[in-house]
Amino acid sequence: HYWIASSHNTYLTGNQLTGESSVNAYITALKQGCRCVELDCHDGDDGEPIIYHGHTFTSKILFKDVVEALKTYAFERSDFPLILSIENHCSIEQQDRMAKHLVTILGDLLYTKGIKGDEKELPSPMYLQRKILVKSKRLSACATGNDNDNQSESDDDEHDNSKKKKTKEISKKLSDIVNYIHAVHFPGFNNDGAFFHMSSFGESKTIKILSDPETARDFVKYNTRQISRIYPGATRQDSSNMSIVEPWVAGCQIVSLNYQTDDLQNHLNRAMFTANRGCGYILKPEFLRDPSLAYSPTSPSGLDRTKFPTLNLSVEILSGQHIPRPQGVEKGEVVDPYVQIQIHGHPDDSNDTENHKGTKIIDNNGFNPTWKEDFTFNIKVPELAFLDLKVKDHSHTGKDQHLGSYAIRVMDMQEGYRRAYLVDYSGKQLKPASLFVKISKRWMK
Repeated sequence: HYWIASSHNTYLTGNQLTGESSVNAYITALKQGCRCVELDCHDGDDGEPIIYHGHTFTSKILFKDVVEALKTYAFERSDFPLILSIENHCSIEQQDRMAKHLVTILGDLLYTKGIKGDEKELPSPMYLQRKILVKSKRLSACATGNDNDNQSESDDDEHDNSKKKKTKEISKKLSDIVNYIHAVHFPGFNNDGAFFHMSSFGESKTIKILSDPETARDFVKYNTRQISRIYPGATRQDSSNMSIVEPWVAGCQIVSLNYQTDDLQNHLNRAMFTANRGCGYILKPEFLRDPSLAYSPTSPSGLDRTKFPTLNLSVEILSGQHIPRPQGVEKGEVVDPYVQIQIHGHPDDSNDTENHKGTKIIDNNGFNPTWKEDFTFNIKVPELAFLDLKVKDHSHTGKDQHLGSYAIRVMDMQEGYRRAYLVDYSGKQLKPASLFVKISKRWMK
């Protein structure tokens, strides 16, 4: 029932082919409130498993060192459960070593209890506070020792379909510490899986599902009973990110991003998870939790307007303060700022050209530009909408430069006069740079 802040290939600090792997990358993600980190595990020397992006030139780090860091930093930002998404490419012996490190290093932080027979749904994050869960494959219930994995569930699925998967043995010791997040191959929407089964979907597969209204609705219903994990396509070797909002709109809980990349997607991700005191978990709206409610993640949404009214949002851009120069420019240039205002969210809103607006350009004034311009947006699915304010510098000769942004979930916005402090796409605050705005909301049933 929750969206969960999630990282893809968390160990990388750069690109997917030659980038550096670092324990510090895990620490950075955890300090940002990330609640699902990825560990891509392979056999290492001297019996010690390692983490790196397989079949590439990325550097390698010890699995043990990562687990030590997780113990120290797992709950520095949030007490809510941390998920370890394990991509397991190890031999039985090194899987056993992984299980030993997880149990001995994490101790009581590792949640190892089995699922009770009378359980029908996943427990609340409150119940699992300060616990670490392992997401990996499990042996079948009847298995008594190590066994083969006949169902592949791997990030390699998206670019390795032409190759027959090798059957992979699963360690019983590693299997025994997997409980509420049992990774399985997606069986299709017509096959109801157990509530603790979780499947991963590559970018191209996700886009295909969401491009068809019927399968898109099926995906929403699937996400009301099971967790899905979405990850960037294999062609994104530069560590760019897929559009994050569309999977959220379909109720996908774990949409993994390359946290090391400074882009719009990470900017919106921070806007999402700044809410709820940055704990990394956001409760989805009722129509993404209850399969009996009419809803489509494609246009039109089909929502009952008596229960889920539209929103008339007024945003008055009054003025700016201390607007920064373009990155890398220290002195000499005076900016000509203007503000782009955009609504991201459900296709009913993000595809509406009336939800993409902008102010006039103020010449030669980055210190205290004044606009006093009012914009109105008719937001059809406000529960999924984000307001994105982007300040740019108008150029007479080249490309307009991005000077700073501010994004917020529409449901988190307070009415009245507000100051929106600007950040760059890395999340760095640009204080005292800000916009002074006035917000008004009117619900329309």
